[in-house]
Amino acid sequence: FAKSRVLIGASIMIFMGLYLTSKINFLLFHSLAEVFSILVAFAIFIFFWNARHFLDNTYYLFIGIAFAFVGGIDLLHTLAYSGMGVFAEGGSNLGAQLWIIARFLGASSFLIAPLLIKRKLIAWRVFTIYSVLLVLALATIFYWQKFPVTFIDGVGLTPFKNISEFIIV
Repeated sequence: FAKSRVLIGASIMIFMGLYLTSKINFLLFHSLAEVFSILVAFAIFIFFWNARHFLDNTYYLFIGIAFAFVGGIDLLHTLAYSGMGVFAEGGSNLGAQLWIIARFLGASSFLIAPLLIKRKLIAWRVFTIYSVLLVLALATIFYWQKFPVTFIDGVGLTPFKNISEFIIV
């Protein structure tokens, strides 16, 4: 009972700290929130990768591999977020584009994963497919510059981003 009180107290303190941080420095708050989600994504990958020999279906391994890539894209999104200063160009649009790619990748992975429950999964093939998809997605942003605009400074979110969020949900 005492441990739960400490946990509840610590949780309240953390949430209060995050709330105050969001009011004082939103960029710091956003970065902390993103780093937490990135750590969770990589932890999911590490857990299911190390448990792959004990799993009786491939759903979890597939989701674990997918989350490694989602976490990687989220890391790029965090670095590209407006105000971070890591990427010289792109502004708010670049961060939003990377966020959309990560969400589409995660959502589509959850749609595909149930189809793999009773099938044999060859991990290196999944890594290869996700790597190719990642390279193509990043090339549409950075190299070909053909990825749809998601945010216009002074205007806000574009219809593409709004519709994409509904599709992802």
